[in-house]
Amino acid sequence: MVDTYRLACNACGRCCNSAPTLSLRELFRHRHRFVGALTIRRVPKRRIGERWRAGGREHALDADDVAAADALADRLFHRFGGAGGEWIALTLQGYDYPSLGRCAALADDGRCSVHADKPSICGAVPLDPLLPDRLQARVLAARRDETAWLGANCIVESKGKDAPSSGEPAFAIPLVTAGQVADRAALDTHRDALAFERAVWRDAVFASLTEGGQDLRHALSRLAPGGYLTVSIVPVLLAVAPVSARCRALCIDFIDAQRALIGASIEAALARRRIDDRPATRELRGFAQALERARHALAAMPAPAAGTREDAPRIDAWLDDRLDADTLAA
Repeated sequence: MVDTYRLACNACGRCCNSAPTLSLRELFRHRHRFVGALTIRRVPKRRIGERWRAGGREHALDADDVAAADALADRLFHRFGGAGGEWIALTLQGYDYPSLGRCAALADDGRCSVHADKPSICGAVPLDPLLPDRLQARVLAARRDETAWLGANCIVESKGKDAPSSGEPAFAIPLVTAGQVADRAALDTHRDALAFERAVWRDAVFASLTEGGQDLRHALSRLAPGGYLTVSIVPVLLAVAPVSARCRALCIDFIDAQRALIGASIEAALARRRIDDRPATRELRGFAQALERARHALAAMPAPAAGTREDAPRIDAWLDDRLDADTLAA
């Protein structure tokens, strides 16, 4: 099987067809552009011998594939159901009307309006940071067909290891070469953010969701493997605000920006008068109501005492964009 792929991106914008996954820091930074939501995803445990079809081919996972998947999941996700159970991925997602079929940052000319400060997931695409490096060739095999269907044809399967083969675009950049990821920087940036924010809010939110366990078990039982729920971001804000006075101020500022953005989004949807927009409008109104209640709760919250958390200065620096990637990964 050929395990060398290159990216021949022509900035067509076809892959920018929905709101991206973001870190909390990125959501705070882009609070006037992306409505934030919390996603709870059921991540099935990989099994030796499991068959994975990708790009018209079938690959059987071996022990090394499973070990790599488990190691990455243990770093980024939470185990649900005890040892041997499935993983639960808590992530933050931009939320918008599906009928729009585009990212909120995509400008009318098809270019990204936040390219200089784009979310880390955008730099990793078409690779998948939630899967180990050794499986990225399988990811690209599947996505090659997807991009062909979209008409982008931007993922090129190559027989050459070091340079584009005859007929390949000369400007195509390496993604995976002989099964090895050519440039891991974007993958690492996204993964490091996920790992850091695990201590910032994911552990606390997971504990709150699984307290007693029944509600989450019932909800997850209705999900197919890989399925997810989208809920209000409020539990995340309530976990972050007590860290420090700065965190509380950032959360309140975020809520104010989000309520204004949601109001504008709903107003635009009502002007479109599309029946298929109604479910999203109802959900956005629910988000707005939850945010309003959270703002009252945060305003009434006593100021967090200094020294409550030893990591508070580092979290403040992260959310304020004063913590660089090298320090984060250290």
